[in-house]
Amino acid sequence: MFDVQYNFFRDLDRRCVAEGLTEAQCAAVVELKHKTIDSALNRSNPLATAVLEGRTTFVAAYDAFSHDFRGLRRFVPKTHDAAWNERLEQLGRIVPNVRHFRRRSLFAADNPTNLTIYGAVVGGTICALLAGEVEAGEAPLLPWTGAPTVLVAGLAGLGFTFGIAAMFKYRIRDYKLIHAREAAGYMDLNYGFFRSGDSRGWMECLRAEAGGARANLVRPD
Repeated sequence: MFDVQYNFFRDLDRRCVAEGLTEAQCAAVVELKHKTIDSALNRSNPLATAVLEGRTTFVAAYDAFSHDFRGLRRFVPKTHDAAWNERLEQLGRIVPNVRHFRRRSLFAADNPTNLTIYGAVVGGTICALLAGEVEAGEAPLLPWTGAPTVLVAGLAGLGFTFGIAAMFKYRIRDYKLIHAREAAGYMDLNYGFFRSGDSRGWMECLRAEAGGARANLVRPD
């Protein structure tokens, strides 16, 4: 069984293109998409059910997640939120490339802010330990008076650097994959045809989109 509904639907589109966009093939693809959307498994997904009932859209769901991780908000530590992560998993069954919206922990090492703080704390701890090792009359282990500041600042800077790398890994989408909002729009289109019962329009949309992609010598997505 497919992991992400969008990927499955796009594979069906490609198969239709490969087989010439015939009437019979387009009808078969639309029927398979219809059965997939109407399946018990899909209807067990609360987000898919809400879209089918017209209470929301996949684009709206994406935008709600994106708002908290847009721009400088990526630098802000996020508390763990089980309900949020469950809703995100529901969206992730429909469209790809949304894992970067997961809320892990307020102390998670997935952002520059936390790792900068951790670096500064480590630097301060090292300075305190080295200062505590000096006996009366002995030369200090840190060579000059500005050394503690340099050590703390250096480790904080190193933490920030690692934090930027962690942010790109955990909080920014995979640029090799389709943008999730674009995928969400495509899935909203398919669910819209399902809700309207317009199989003929669904087939014509498939032909127009896939045919245009084929003319441009690119894949449908």
